[in-house]
Amino acid sequence: MSGVIAAVTARAAQRAKAVGAEQALESLRQELEQIPRLGVLLGPPRQDGTEVRKTRIEPRGDVPGLAVAYVYTPSPPPPTVAIVAVTPDDGVQPQ
Repeated sequence: MSGVIAAVTARAAQRAKAVGAEQALESLRQELEQIPRLGVLLGPPRQDGTEVRKTRIEPRGDVPGLAVAYVYTPSPPPPTVAIVAVTPDDGVQPQ
C-alpha cells in the first residue's frame, strides 16, 4: 500500500454519473491510490511538489472514453490525489 489518499470531487462524480462511468471512475480512484503519478503531467510541478496530471479511461461497453484530470499533492503527509474533472473525449456529451 502506498499510503496515498485519493478522492473524487463532487463535480467530477456528477460528470461520471451523467455518462454512466461511476464504476470506471471508482476503479481509477483506487488505482491512483497505488500509482498516484499515473498519466501525463500538465505543466511543471510546483515548488511544493504539487502536480496537475491527466489520464484516460478507455471506452468500454456503454461508457465512453473519458479524460480525467487530477491534482497530486505529496505534502504535507499523507500524499493526496483529488480527481477534479471528468470529460468525455469521444465526442459524447453528457445529457
